[in-house]
Amino acid sequence: MQTYILSIAGVVLLSAVVTIVAPNGKMGKFVKGMSKLFILAVLVAPLASFAETGKFTFETAHIGEDSGYLRECASILEEEDEAEIAGYLFETFGVTAQVDVTRGTEANFPRQKIAVTLTEHGIIGEDERIYRMTQMKEALVGRYGCETEVV
Repeated sequence: MQTYILSIAGVVLLSAVVTIVAPNGKMGKFVKGMSKLFILAVLVAPLASFAETGKFTFETAHIGEDSGYLRECASILEEEDEAEIAGYLFETFGVTAQVDVTRGTEANFPRQKIAVTLTEHGIIGEDERIYRMTQMKEALVGRYGCETEVV
């Protein structure tokens, strides 16, 4: 019922705007007449469902998301993040790395995971390597605020 009332209000407001903007003369009369017919059609629309089913029903449109477009946008942002993070790691820690970023397709495309694979690290000794990887992980979590893995 609320949808029906909102659609009537919307059509009446649109008709009012059309009446104000419409030119004088024959064309203006035609446009105003068409807007009145449109209002009438919206008012009478539930009668068609009543004639078919015996009760008033109001159908609402369902707008689906374009998941392909959202995934493409997330992919573009992932590529930008990967280049930025690789540059950050090189400047800050002096390492070259393969970076894979995963972003969600929700609002603002949040980062979900950062996976870093060190390719050239120049770190000698297993303890030093683990320590530096822990530093990198903490720096990335602090900077980007998502799950991070450094290998």
